[in-house]
Amino acid sequence: MDEVARVKQARSLPVTDPKREAELLAAMEKQAASHELPPEAVRSFFDGQMEAAKVFQNEWLATHPRGDASAHPLPDLAKDVRPALDDLGQKMLAALSITRRDHEPDQVLAAARAALIQAGYSHAVTQAALAGLKAGLR
Repeated sequence: MDEVARVKQARSLPVTDPKREAELLAAMEKQAASHELPPEAVRSFFDGQMEAAKVFQNEWLATHPRGDASAHPLPDLAKDVRPALDDLGQKMLAALSITRRDHEPDQVLAAARAALIQAGYSHAVTQAALAGLKAGLR
């Protein structure tokens, strides 16, 4: 998400993109059946993950002022970042399916919370991600 935030900052793009977000949620919902998942659980899960991503991007933007040049060139959102995120989304769908089938939700949420905190994510990012996970596990 830091790469996404860098590109949005450099190109003066907003963090939120309601049209793209709606398209992504609809696409993930369509794929739910192939993973034996209820569409509403998939939508809720990814809605939470997208909210966490937006919170993270806003936090990143607040701590990286415009003009704070990076030594790394900007990635191409269409060619590099979005395909990687699409691949990650597919992996998340598969993991959600397995997790719903084989694991206890409270244990999954506790492990996810610990992993997010250990990785250094803020309370706001962690809460948004966990809210989506909890909804996806129902």
